[in-house]
Amino acid sequence: MATLGVGVIGVGVLGRMHAENVQWRIHNARVTAIADVRADVARSVAEQLGVPKVYATADEVAADPDVDAIVIVSSDVAHAEGIIAGARHRKAIFCEKPITTTLEDADRALAAVEEAGVRLQIGFMRRYDPAYAAAKQAIDAGKIGTPVMIKAAHRGKDPFTRAVNDGADPALFTGSSIHDYDNARWLLNDEAAEVTAIANRVITPTSPHPQGVDIAVTTIRFTRGALGDIENVSSTLYGYDVRTEVIGDRGTLFIGGLEQTACVLATDAGQQRDVVDHWLTRFSQTYLIELEDWVRRVLAGEPPFCTGQDGRAALEIARAAIQSFTERRPVVLG
Repeated sequence: MATLGVGVIGVGVLGRMHAENVQWRIHNARVTAIADVRADVARSVAEQLGVPKVYATADEVAADPDVDAIVIVSSDVAHAEGIIAGARHRKAIFCEKPITTTLEDADRALAAVEEAGVRLQIGFMRRYDPAYAAAKQAIDAGKIGTPVMIKAAHRGKDPFTRAVNDGADPALFTGSSIHDYDNARWLLNDEAAEVTAIANRVITPTSPHPQGVDIAVTTIRFTRGALGDIENVSSTLYGYDVRTEVIGDRGTLFIGGLEQTACVLATDAGQQRDVVDHWLTRFSQTYLIELEDWVRRVLAGEPPFCTGQDGRAALEIARAAIQSFTERRPVVLG
């Protein structure tokens, strides 16, 4: 059986987990090179995983003859250059969401991919989560009739502290809510026609970090008439809480839950239950399923499950939400 040589670009928390999954848990793939702008981090992870080659740039990894495919987990603003490097060297590409941070960069990356004839998959891992996948099957089978509304809640445990473009844009939209934008398109099998967003910074109002906003609500009108209501709260302290409802004219799907295990302790003091405490706790197995499927598709020559165009469409909603929030008006797409 063929083995896929994978170069991992960016080995922070998520990049390291991807590298560990490829190296230790996916039988037909191995990590052949690692790159990170932090040379000490790259060397440390490579040593721990037994990876023979360490580089500083995406282009060096993509050019390596022992690398058949690349996994991009660098900073959001560097995704486009990573995709272009992979295309330049004719490598299959997996890029974590977002595809990049601007539509102009997304279009440059997609043009490079198309010209090179390589495959690009975007890492919207919730599509692989068993609960979301079951909901998609139920919707496609008509079990709730025609979807008329999707409601999503994304509530973090710790304050959202990332910024993009040096704090010029609210990262809550492109780095967090974008998961729900992609979910909405995918579950409804529809495109956004109009986006309205409101946001504020109230959880950490005195933080020195240029993180922009930390709460946001996005409403979306889809082309066939369904509505989307997407809530994002960067920190609620109690846990990592991601849930979605899809309401149809014949039924409703409830996706996800707050509890880590289905166990409730009831005493005279009341009820106690555990709570999912981190995004890696909630979705660690989903990330593995996602990469396993990507490796299988690359080796089989099959198209990606979540394409570059999917990545661009979700980014377009995020950019429209930023514009709506900034200009205080609805933004029409198309």
